[in-house]
Amino acid sequence: MLRIVLFILLCVSVTIFPASMQEVAPDYSIQLIQNSFTEDNSQTIVKFDVLNSGGDADKTAIATLNLISTGEEIATATIPALVSNGRYTVVMQFSNSRFGPNSVESFRATVGVGDGADAIEIAGSASAQDNFARILITFPANLPQPETTPAAEVTIETPSQENPDNLNPLDQFLTGLNLNIDPDKPEQAALVIGLAIALVILLVIMFVIVRLIFSRKPDFGGWQPSYANLPMADPNSLPGRHQQWQQVAQNSLLPAESAEGSVFVRKLPTGVNEQYLSGWHIVAFQLSQYDRYGRVSRSQITSTPRLVNRLEWVSRRHEKLTSDQQARQLRPIARTLSRQIRKKVNERTAVLPLLMDIRLRARHGEVHIWFELYRRQAAQWLRIDRWEPDMMVTGKMIYENFTYTLFGQKPGESLKQFQKRLEEDLILVLGDFFNPTSVVAIRRPDAPTDPHMLPVTVPTEE
Repeated sequence: MLRIVLFILLCVSVTIFPASMQEVAPDYSIQLIQNSFTEDNSQTIVKFDVLNSGGDADKTAIATLNLISTGEEIATATIPALVSNGRYTVVMQFSNSRFGPNSVESFRATVGVGDGADAIEIAGSASAQDNFARILITFPANLPQPETTPAAEVTIETPSQENPDNLNPLDQFLTGLNLNIDPDKPEQAALVIGLAIALVILLVIMFVIVRLIFSRKPDFGGWQPSYANLPMADPNSLPGRHQQWQQVAQNSLLPAESAEGSVFVRKLPTGVNEQYLSGWHIVAFQLSQYDRYGRVSRSQITSTPRLVNRLEWVSRRHEKLTSDQQARQLRPIARTLSRQIRKKVNERTAVLPLLMDIRLRARHGEVHIWFELYRRQAAQWLRIDRWEPDMMVTGKMIYENFTYTLFGQKPGESLKQFQKRLEEDLILVLGDFFNPTSVVAIRRPDAPTDPHMLPVTVPTEE
C-alpha cells in the first residue's frame, strides 16, 4: 500500500513541477488609444499604451500603423522590452497631405505580431487578438493645401488660313472638336447628323435608366389613427359608446338628406385654435375600387409626391381661395387620378364603386381630433355630442385618415363619359374635404321628470 502511494506522488510531482517551471510568454495588448493634430493641422499624432500582461520580454517589438483602405504602412515605432505588467506609451506621427478636409479614414495599429526576429507573439494565436486595434480619424476642415505651380501656357498655331469668326456655326463646332469633317460634303454631313441623333438617343436612355433606378414607387403606408389601438371600453358606458361611434366616422361631411330622427357621426381635425385642418399636413392619398370583400388591390392608385404637394398647397390656402380658384387648383389632381383609374378598369369592373383615402399627419400636442354626433331634426342636422378620443401616442406625430365614397360607372355611361364624370366628382369630393358642412349645435336641457320621456332639444346658434 505504501509503495502505491509513493508511486502516485512521484507521478504527480513529475507532471506538476515541470509545468510550473515553464517560462511564461509575454502578452502585449493595445490600450488607451487617442489621436490629435499639430497646431497647423499638418500632422496627425496617434498615441496608445502597450501593456505586457504576460511574462518578461527579452527583445524589442515594432508597432505599425496601416491605412486599411490601401494597406499602406503610414508610420512605425519601436517598443523596448517590457517586463511583466510593464507599460509603454507609443507615439506615432504622420503627414496629413494625402488626406482631404473633413475626410474620415480607418487605420489599424499592430504591436509585436509577426514571424520575424522582433515578433513577440505569433499571428493567429489566441493571445494575439488584442495586439490589433482599429483607429477611426476624422481630419479637420482646415487642412493646409499643398502649393501648386501653374502650368505654362502652350500656344499651338493652326495651319488654317481662315478666320474662325467668319465660319458658320457648324464649321465652328467641328473646328472646336478638332474633327477632320467637311460639312460641305453630303456623306460627311449625314455622318455628323447621325452621330448627333445617336448621342441624343443615348442621353434619353441614360435619363430613363437613372430615373427608374432612383425613383421610388409611391407608398400609402399601413398605420392606424392613434385612438384605434386602445382596448375596448364597456359598451354600456359613455366612453364605450364613444369608441363605437369613432369606428363609424369616415370624414368631416354630413349627408345632405336623411330620415328624420336618424343619427350620424363625423370627425374634425383642428388646430389648437379650433381652426379646421390647422397644423395638419396631407402625406398621401389613394383611389381604389372595392367590392363586398374590401378594396381591390389591382385597381389601387397611390398619389405621387407631386400630387401630394399640390394638394397640400391647396390645404394651406383653402380659406383664401374662392370656389372657382379652388376648383382650378384641384382639377389637375382629379384629371390625373381619373385617367389612371380608367387604365385600371374594363367594361366588367368599371361598375364597382370607388374609395378615396386621404391620410393626414400632425405634431402631437399642436392639434385636436374632434368627433361630433348629430341627429336629424326638423330637416336639419343638430349636434348632440362632441368629444375628443382617448389616444395612445408613442411618438411625436399623430395621424388621421379620411375616406370618401364615389360612384363607379353608371348605367348607360361609356368609359369615356365615366372618366369625365369621375373627374368632376373628385373635384367636388376634394372641395368638400376642405370645406366641411356648417351645422347648428343644441343645448341639452335638464333630465325630464319621467325617465321614459325623451328630453326636449332647443336649437341654438353656435
